[in-house]
Amino acid sequence: MKLSHRIPLILLFSAATLSGCSRNPVATRDPATGAQPEQDLVVSELAQQPAIMDDGISDDPAEITVRGSGTGVAAIQPRFFHRVIRHRDRTFEFAFSDTDSTGRPAKAIVTINTRLRGTLAIRVGVPGSDSSSLDSTTRVIRKPIDELRVRRVLMRRARMSEDDHLRWRVVATSGIEVNSRDHTTNILSLRVQNDGRDTTITDPLAFIRLASLLEITPGTEVTLTVTTERSDDEVFLHAADRRFRFHSNGDGTFTGVWRAGLFVRGMRHFGVDAISHPTLFDDVAPYDSNRWVLPHVIAPEVLAEPLPT
Repeated sequence: MKLSHRIPLILLFSAATLSGCSRNPVATRDPATGAQPEQDLVVSELAQQPAIMDDGISDDPAEITVRGSGTGVAAIQPRFFHRVIRHRDRTFEFAFSDTDSTGRPAKAIVTINTRLRGTLAIRVGVPGSDSSSLDSTTRVIRKPIDELRVRRVLMRRARMSEDDHLRWRVVATSGIEVNSRDHTTNILSLRVQNDGRDTTITDPLAFIRLASLLEITPGTEVTLTVTTERSDDEVFLHAADRRFRFHSNGDGTFTGVWRAGLFVRGMRHFGVDAISHPTLFDDVAPYDSNRWVLPHVIAPEVLAEPLPT
């Protein structure tokens, strides 16, 4: 937390650019004016945006199938894995700017940080009696999870119409990046191809205007190509009810294809998860993961953008 985050709010709001940090802020009011601090008003508006606050993908508990051979110091043969997140600790960082004639900021960048702690559960096969194949017996290996989920949101304070009052509105959002503690696995880019559209993403935390969210045509195939720093990473898809392992092309790129749903409306998310090979195939290696979660809309439905960025 920066030193400026601990400066009293009355001093913060006198500056042209304001910043702050709060852990699930509690609504308060200025004793002199009775007004709520800007941080409270911003978080109150964010609370009305469930698709922004909880993406439903980044801490997905669904079980995923994984097959292959292991090459670690203590190689194992994973069949399935899933995450169990037991603790979610959310904090907010605020950067206010564009102060108007009344001294109130008109622009806010909010960074939502969520620390996720829990367990990675890997169900592994037990070698058969002839030591050459796996029988139906399995055992579970558990590894601790400690990771940070980050999302950035751009907001502006303005009227929606002549009859409306000034209020904070979400103008743009970033995707989400989730990194395990001391991770060495890194996604470099994600290419999305669908119905003639071809988009490559290199920064999941870059702002995307609400009217410019990634469009996906219902009922069509979506081809994803993930590039990571290592050719032996394990890459997986998290999308609606689909969970599967990407095909490795042997050069640090991984390809997967899924079919978009027909009846999904509003902003939704899908995610790609790069996990180090030893995480899943070595029983003593630590949990090591980098996850990108991207917002999208089902075309031709596009969310209306309240205000220009």
